[in-house]
Order: sequence, then structure tokens, then C-alpha cells
Amino acid sequence: MRNAWALFARVVQQLNVLLGYVAAVLIVVSTLVISFEVVSRYVFRHPHDWNLEVNIFLLVAATFFAAAHTQMKRGHVGIEVLDELLSARWNRWRRLVSDILSLAFCAFITVYIWKYFYQAFEGGWVTSSTWAPKEWIPYSIMAVGMTTLCLQFVVQIGDDLLRPPAAGKHEVLGE
Repeated sequence: MRNAWALFARVVQQLNVLLGYVAAVLIVVSTLVISFEVVSRYVFRHPHDWNLEVNIFLLVAATFFAAAHTQMKRGHVGIEVLDELLSARWNRWRRLVSDILSLAFCAFITVYIWKYFYQAFEGGWVTSSTWAPKEWIPYSIMAVGMTTLCLQFVVQIGDDLLRPPAAGKHEVLGE
């Protein structure tokens, strides 16, 4: 059982690291696309209608792909003062309850994003711009990102439940 769990957790975390690197590359690509538009618009006097939406798609992808990696590092906003005030036992319970509530919220959002993706794909939805890209593209990106975030919460909850209680105050965070 623990071996299967360790394999699942390792696969999820490797996927999250991969998507974190993809997010970083997408930000670089977005920067290049914006720079191209600036040069094209102001130097050559030839603006493009696709540039804004491409950048929106790239930044949405970077945000959602990086979410699980950020959660894996516990990089999201937290109340750090509680780490110092509470014992290791209470911090463990606080993190566990927080992860469970976060998973419930993210799972709810994930289900609806997958519904929107399906509706946009089946309905052939496009954006209202002149370029009119398919709307299922950003919905699929958001759905994948939220799914990996949910999987990361599952890994954290499972690790908390399977790991013996921490001996030291900061052992829970791996410090």
C-alpha cells in the first residue's frame, strides 16, 4: 500500500515539476510575443489582432500550470506566524484541515471547468475577437491545471495521514 502511494505521489510531484518548468517557458514565450508586437506595431506600423489573446492564453496557462508546483513547495499565501505559535501537532492538524478544505474548493472548481471545457468543445465556442480562437483551449488549460492542483492536495493529505507525527516543531515543513 505504501509503495503504491509513494509511486503515485512521486508521479504527481514529477508532473507538477514538469508543469512548473512549462509555466516558466510560457512566461518567456509571452515576453517574446509581447516584444514582437511592440516592434511590429511601433517600428513597422503593422499591429496584429491575435497578440493580446495569445498572451492571455499563455499567461493563463502559466498561472494554472504553476499552481500545483507552487502548492507542492507550500509557496501559496499562508499564515506563517501560526507555525511559530502552535506546536508541531497543532500545525500538522491545521495544515491537514486547510488542505482538505482547499481540496474541496478546488475540486468543485475543477468539475465546473471540465464542464465548461466540454461545452465549449462540443459547441464550437470561439472568442469574440476578430481572430476568434476556440474557447476550449483556455478551458482545457485551466482544467488540467486545477486537476493537477487537486492531485497535489491529495498527495499532501495522504502524506500527512501516512506519516508519523513530527518530532520537532519544524519537521513538518521539512526545515
